[in-house]
Amino acid sequence: MTDEPIAAVSATKSRKGKRLWRVVRRTCFALVFLAIAVPIIAFRICYEIYKVPDPNEIAAGQNQTITLYYSDGRTELGRIAPTSGNRSSVRFQDIPKHVQDAVLAAEDNSFWDNVGFDITGIARAAWNNLTGASGGGSTVTQQYVKKATGNESLSLERKWRELVLAKKMADTYSKSDLLTAYLNTVYFGRGANGIQAAAHAYFGKDIQQVTVSEAALLAGVIQRPTYWDPDVDRENAERRWNFVLDQMNNQGWLPVDRASLRFPATLPRDASPSSARMQIQNQVLAELEELADLRRDEAHQRGYRVITTIDRDVQNSVERAVNDVMTGQPDYLRAAVVSIDPRTGGVLAYHGGGNGIGLDYAQSPQEAGTTFGTFVAVAAMGKGYRLDYQVDGGSPRMIDGIPFQNPAGVTCRPCTIRKALQQPVNTAMAQLTSRVSVGAVADAAYQAGIPRELRGKPALGKDPDTRIAIGSGSTTVRTIDMARAYSTLAARGVRTTPHFVSRVEDITGTPRYNAALSLTQAIAPRIAQSVTEALSFSLLPSGQRVASRPGIRPYGDEGATAKAWMVGYTSEITTAVWMGADKLLPIKNKAGKDITAAGEPSVIWRAAMDSYHGGQIPEPAARPTPPTS
Repeated sequence: MTDEPIAAVSATKSRKGKRLWRVVRRTCFALVFLAIAVPIIAFRICYEIYKVPDPNEIAAGQNQTITLYYSDGRTELGRIAPTSGNRSSVRFQDIPKHVQDAVLAAEDNSFWDNVGFDITGIARAAWNNLTGASGGGSTVTQQYVKKATGNESLSLERKWRELVLAKKMADTYSKSDLLTAYLNTVYFGRGANGIQAAAHAYFGKDIQQVTVSEAALLAGVIQRPTYWDPDVDRENAERRWNFVLDQMNNQGWLPVDRASLRFPATLPRDASPSSARMQIQNQVLAELEELADLRRDEAHQRGYRVITTIDRDVQNSVERAVNDVMTGQPDYLRAAVVSIDPRTGGVLAYHGGGNGIGLDYAQSPQEAGTTFGTFVAVAAMGKGYRLDYQVDGGSPRMIDGIPFQNPAGVTCRPCTIRKALQQPVNTAMAQLTSRVSVGAVADAAYQAGIPRELRGKPALGKDPDTRIAIGSGSTTVRTIDMARAYSTLAARGVRTTPHFVSRVEDITGTPRYNAALSLTQAIAPRIAQSVTEALSFSLLPSGQRVASRPGIRPYGDEGATAKAWMVGYTSEITTAVWMGADKLLPIKNKAGKDITAAGEPSVIWRAAMDSYHGGQIPEPAARPTPPTS
């Protein structure tokens, strides 16, 4: 055999390899060309087709009423109307340079140079979406286009349209005109559309008089105008304020020494007397902003219908009961009520009290006192203890070096866990806490629904392993969280997330947002059921058995009460009622007598429970089923 056939075969293979490589190379060139050319051509075509929105029409379009409905979807709960007094346009030359810089530092520091969108920002936003991090890539022009089109969907088509229109608007209007239009329409919270209205809402002054520090605060609230209001969340407001100042400093836009600036004081968010309906509206707006990415200005632009979870009968009964009970009481007395559906987490009734000072006490952490003992029982059963396990309920006692005592006249020696759940036997629960560990009690509370953190801080203190106190009251919880935690027991251990919004529709009835049901098997069903059966039971007029846990935070050694609670549930409704004062003092009613859990709080609690069941014996509720994965 000669070398010629071998050489011929090798040459043939070489020619085939070169032809294949040419095909691959040309295909790659074609694909690259198409990847570049097609978007450019499509962009140019869309650029010619899409119409640039008129800034005047945009401002005029933000005047629709947001209508809130009860859970039946038909009965109106309230209306949130745009207030003409909360909008006032200003000229570009009237907006101080440091105000412009603060907003751009927070929202779009490349505004003066970009073409309407920022490729780097878009890439960063895409990466954040892939990695689960936070942060978007929208420029000020894109934000303005989104407001102009009223399209908030998370679709690629919407984003593409936004990019094209942002470029076209940047070509059509000057940068100063775009920034002015944006600042005259963007929502800052407190019902204020536009920078001038915001200056008045937060500081009671014209925008020309706003300082650098105040400008940084206004710029910081744009992304979350309800939640990052200093009157709602001071910690996050300060965090954003510092971020804006740091960004301004990094860009060389800070006209004063950074160290000389202090967080500015603001006017009260709502200095008018608080009402339950206004508090519900505030919670709805905050929830839409946080969960549905739907801010108030956008809702006004579209005239949305918001179907809440609020039950009309229960809400009306709660409002009447609170009014009846609180009329004529001492000025210092406060109350809060929250009712929740244990099966869904929907808030059925809500009243944050306030006594005319504009505060929502359903969101205010208060000493839990003996109501926290329920979580001690949950923790103990999780450790294998039985309800007939005996502890010493004598009073007073020293436990782990800490003095404990029961309310006046209460003693239980020996005392089972079951009996300690039915009476305020602080010493028995304190001894049980010592045996199962306070860390286990904290975990049981967390699993039931008490949050680990509130506004960035540990909810049960910096070190819950040493700070949880049963009966003495240093452990604080919010009324809405207590309702949630007890709802977990009502649902046989299935934890839900409290929410006020069921769905949002536009004026044609097309859904804009539907609340997602959150179900987690947080506590073993047998433990939840056993604790439920061990709690105090009574009958509603309907004949329905209801489990309850009255509780107090005692004051002094003479049997006085500083905080009074009543929490209880059926399988369909949980209601938590708190009553107390802003300061730690003995609370008394209008007759001068001590307020106890069995008194005024129970009257309000029973009104909610009776109203829901309406005199009818309900069918047994199906147990919620959490997701399997």
